[in-house]
Amino acid sequence: MVKPILQPGIEVGELHSSILNQNLLLYIKLPWSYERSDATYPVLFCLDGNRSFPLYSTMSLIYETPGFNAQEIVIVGIGYQVDEDRLRGLAQWAAWRTRDLLPERREETEEYWKERLSALMGGEEIQVQSGGAALFLRSLRDEIIPFIEANYRTSSTERGLAGYSYGGLFTLYALFHAPELFRRYFAGSPTMLDKLFEYEENYASTHHDLKARLFITAGSNESDLLEPLRRMVECLQSRMYPGLEVLTYVFEDEGHSSAYAASVSRALCMLYYEGGRKE
Repeated sequence: MVKPILQPGIEVGELHSSILNQNLLLYIKLPWSYERSDATYPVLFCLDGNRSFPLYSTMSLIYETPGFNAQEIVIVGIGYQVDEDRLRGLAQWAAWRTRDLLPERREETEEYWKERLSALMGGEEIQVQSGGAALFLRSLRDEIIPFIEANYRTSSTERGLAGYSYGGLFTLYALFHAPELFRRYFAGSPTMLDKLFEYEENYASTHHDLKARLFITAGSNESDLLEPLRRMVECLQSRMYPGLEVLTYVFEDEGHSSAYAASVSRALCMLYYEGGRKE
């Protein structure tokens, strides 16, 4: 069997999460200078690593091409150990991300994915649960971040979190529940549950600042998403937090899927490579 080819500077680590009772794969992109330096680097943790990591890592290595003097960062894609059968592995990933990235139990969501994934697997029943975001955040804080910081030269004060769709939802959930963990956030086309507004209000009732740079994106064709995103941005801006910067971008004539790659590229620019759009 031919093994997949990884780019130089890309590593894959295995981590068993006792909190999730799950074997995780951590895809790690190292900066060009990593082997020739003893520097400590900012680190961006990206969700849905099984699917999203190639987008983040490839664009990051392009922006960091030697000679352009761009800030270098470590990128960690958080993924799952899935079955070698590609369709079964896809079904596992979809079920597990539904479990880990949604903060509340949603039976209609579970039924939706059970039907879709069972159809994908030719009628085989696929179990789907939701509402595990609190446990996943705990695993991120107590297992994943310590593993990375013990094995790689990453900064404990310059962490970022990036997610798209359900991952964008989880990014906002983490912003309101563990703001001390990260300083930079990317929420791409986040699933805007009503519960998010409750989390935002609860945070605001007990805090006077939110030290974060937050970048939110959507496609202009995501008509149902634009209004709640606007409300969330207005809520955050109305708090007048001294340490919060909220940036947004809407991709014209793009939908949920087609805006994905462009959103990742723009997020890396807005959070780390501000000169990338000028060259």
